[in-house]
Amino acid sequence: MNVKDLDLGHLETEFAPILTVSAPPHVKKPAIEYFLGLTGTDEGKMFIGTSDKFIKNILDLTEDPDDAVVKASYETLINLATLDSTCQRILKCKNCSDVIITNFEKIMDPKYKHADLVCKFLSNLTRSEECAQKVAEIIKDTDKVKVVKLVTILCTKDYNSNADLHYLAPILANLSQSRHIRDEILNRDQWVIQRLLPFVSYMESDIRRLGVVSCIKNCCFDEEHHDWLLSDKVDILSYLLLPLAGPEEFDDDDMEKLPDRLQYLPPDKTREPIAEIRRILLQAILKLCATRDGRQYIKDKNTYVIIRELHKSEGQRSNIPAIMNLIDILIGDEPEPGMENLHQVEIPDHLKEKFKKEDEEDEKEYIAEKSS
Repeated sequence: MNVKDLDLGHLETEFAPILTVSAPPHVKKPAIEYFLGLTGTDEGKMFIGTSDKFIKNILDLTEDPDDAVVKASYETLINLATLDSTCQRILKCKNCSDVIITNFEKIMDPKYKHADLVCKFLSNLTRSEECAQKVAEIIKDTDKVKVVKLVTILCTKDYNSNADLHYLAPILANLSQSRHIRDEILNRDQWVIQRLLPFVSYMESDIRRLGVVSCIKNCCFDEEHHDWLLSDKVDILSYLLLPLAGPEEFDDDDMEKLPDRLQYLPPDKTREPIAEIRRILLQAILKLCATRDGRQYIKDKNTYVIIRELHKSEGQRSNIPAIMNLIDILIGDEPEPGMENLHQVEIPDHLKEKFKKEDEEDEKEYIAEKSS
């Protein structure tokens, strides 16, 4: 049936009473499966996503005693949450806070069967900055969900035998757009970001690795933590550089300047295979170059030779601007007095517009290359 032929009011009248936990199993199961099918298309997602009744009922069915109904309900929500307008609607529902907290509790339950589906739903739901901020505020106001616990779960092998929980990483990445969440991750007494850093090179899951790298990049926005992040207590630079390094050999002078983790790598060492992750790693290092002390430390650690060799091998053209921006800082002169903090430098409007257009062109090129 064509979605255009459906009447929302009629559909709500017919289906709302049977999309409930109290409805008979032989009725609600085919009903939710029908809705899952509808949300398999863009038109269907937009159609169902405009109904507060259906969203509420589908959320309620995630608590159904029938596993098949729960699974179909979460798969429907995952599809619906690909639309930002529907995410906004979900986060405006009457019992929104309870829904969010309950779903995080399911992720924290080591025996919950559908934890991976919950992670995918929350990952989609928090993708936009506005939605991520709303969810972060809910977390901030409850003792039932703690970022430290979520990181512990992500870093615990086989935490849930029913789920791999890889999509917990993009949830953390999305939430780290919030300053409150970053403050928890960067808490110097909790040893949080130090547990995340090894997953920068976690090759068993691209999703987990991308999520962790994105989260760490977001944490590099806060300059007051840069000295600590670059210190031996965290050693963030080594973790960010290692995936960008290849098997190249350097002379003894260059080798000794590199961080210990980057010295004498094996001849079969390979670089991060995902272009998007390489780009985010470069952006994170660039963020750490914001202050004079940060730039000097990164220069002293001979970061240039790693980025130079990366430039030679980089096959994704849209990554080249990020490489060149970093190289310019690493080999360039220090800014004039009063302009040492690159994040605080006032850029003329005409240059802002020029850079914006260049970034948009780079993004278009990246998307084109990614889809080809």
